[in-house]
Amino acid sequence: MGLAERVMELGKKLFRIQNVDGSGPMAFDSSPGLYIHVPFCPEFCSFCPYNKIKYDSKLTNKYLTALKRESELQRVGQFSSIYIGGGTPSYDLDLLKGVVSHFREMTDGEIALEIHPADVSSKRLEEIRETGVNFVSLGIQSFDDFTLNSMGRRRQDSVVSLNSIAATTSAGFDFVDVDLIFDYQLERRRIVEDLETAISYGPEQVSVYPMMRFADTAYKNTKNDPEKELEILEELENVALSKGYIRDSLWTFKKRNEGRKYSSVSREFFLGIGTSASSFNGKEFRTNTFSLDEYYSFLDSGKLPVSKTIKMVKFSAILYYSFWALYGGQLDLRRLEEHFGRLPVRMRYLLHSAIARGYFQREEGIVKPTRIGTRKLHIVEEWLTYSFIDRIWSDLRNKARNHSISGESLV
Repeated sequence: MGLAERVMELGKKLFRIQNVDGSGPMAFDSSPGLYIHVPFCPEFCSFCPYNKIKYDSKLTNKYLTALKRESELQRVGQFSSIYIGGGTPSYDLDLLKGVVSHFREMTDGEIALEIHPADVSSKRLEEIRETGVNFVSLGIQSFDDFTLNSMGRRRQDSVVSLNSIAATTSAGFDFVDVDLIFDYQLERRRIVEDLETAISYGPEQVSVYPMMRFADTAYKNTKNDPEKELEILEELENVALSKGYIRDSLWTFKKRNEGRKYSSVSREFFLGIGTSASSFNGKEFRTNTFSLDEYYSFLDSGKLPVSKTIKMVKFSAILYYSFWALYGGQLDLRRLEEHFGRLPVRMRYLLHSAIARGYFQREEGIVKPTRIGTRKLHIVEEWLTYSFIDRIWSDLRNKARNHSISGESLV
């Protein structure tokens, strides 16, 4: 049994999904990152697995009030950073202003926002920047009309993609990430040209994600092919290197001398608020209800809207933390032991074995994946996505559909 397979077998034993009462405030040893989920979308894209609700302007004020209430119940006053995702959080500017206005004093770090290309104009970008948002991720996905159509991007075509990246990269934000998605079944030429086009505008970072075939998307009956995805990612890495960008994490490329990074998933510890938002404090992983009605019902009763909790023993928490750190490019062993104490023998053995096999390299307490290690991480990430994340989200989405009272339009 290979090392990646051994880690996956351990994961099956250690990550037990439980319906555990998670209604109490989540305790953190230090300031966590804050994730705020804004689920409203004017249109649903066929590939998107995230919790989303059909936009209705009548829903937004109540939702903003609920976010504030949930934050009060959590009793965490300061955050290392704020990340606003969705949904399409850039669509309703008044809602966005309300969210940022309330939470921006709670962090000295970046305030990051996901932006849909169809929502981009010079005036709107200026208004977004004036709220205090300084990191943005522009969800281009592709510059190719055929690819965009296959993804169900009804609000966007290639002209919108090009105009939005030109405007966003010149709008004065501290950091611009451009998100791309590729499907290995499409022509390789289209995928490479998307990366080349994105880099030509000089964003600080380009993230390139393989199409994920989640159960509640149009791709649910198709299969992923990790080997072909890896081939494509390695070709993209060579293209990026030739243009002054380096591979900074599993699926991101950033400017060679850029010290900062933009990521929604590789924060050490984080608190999530809003429907479907997840939280992790090193001891347990929680996910909120996907139902807007149930979300309000919990909060009206003075309870946190948690639907699923995964309790972790120390070893499983260390594995989870370590995986996402390595996904983000490096694992700092000193910080790992600061959070969890002396590493268990099993963990030290896994790291030693991985380094001996050439998967990772260690220098002064920092562990980084090699190219072969990056390939193994890609395989483990897809296993984690399909074995756990997809399973949890499908269960919570079905519960939300059964719970819906108001006829909310969600997927």
